[in-house]
Formats: sequence, structure tokens, C-alpha cells
Amino acid sequence: MRLFNLFLRRAGVQSVPVRIPSSTSRLTVVCPRHRLADVRKQIYLGFEGAGLQVATLMVDHVPPQDMARACVTVHCPPELRPVLMSQARQLSQYPGVQQVQWGDRRHIALN
Repeated sequence: MRLFNLFLRRAGVQSVPVRIPSSTSRLTVVCPRHRLADVRKQIYLGFEGAGLQVATLMVDHVPPQDMARACVTVHCPPELRPVLMSQARQLSQYPGVQQVQWGDRRHIALN
């Protein structure tokens, strides 16, 4: 095999890197601004209790003045994706949460 790889390199053929599934996922949560502290606490407690590591949580404001949007980046190995989906569904049922979107490149609405 090494001889074959050497032949390919000398011929100028580049090896194709193996695509590894992303272990990072993103959730977007929309809720009233006054409920944001409770929602953030629920995110950290629920996700870390389920074995998922919250990498970042950024807060932004949504056009209606009393709404906030939290973008959560979660380190989640592919084998824990069902756990992540379950936590996202539970979060969407939390009081005050208006919308939860999940996805790596495109958003998938859960509400």
C-alpha cells in the first residue's frame, strides 16, 4: 500500500481527505428578554446534565424590542445527536421559549 501511495504522489495525484462528521452543532433559541436568564440556566443545566458540552452562548436582540435570541454552539459527537435533539425538544417546551431552531448549515425548526 505504501508503494502504491508513493506512486500516486509521484504521479501528482493528491489523496482525498476523509470527511469526518462535524462534532459541533448550533441551536438558536428565541424567547422574551425578561425570560432569558432562566432559559440560559435551563440550557446549561439540561445540556451538561445530558453529557453535552456547551461551547458558546451568544445573545442577540430580535426586532420586537422585548425579544432575545440565544445562539448556542454545542460540542456533540455524532453518536449523541439523538440526545441533542431530545434536549432541543425539551427546551422548546420550556415556558417562555417562542422558537428553537437546530442545524449545522441550515436551520430546522422544532416548533
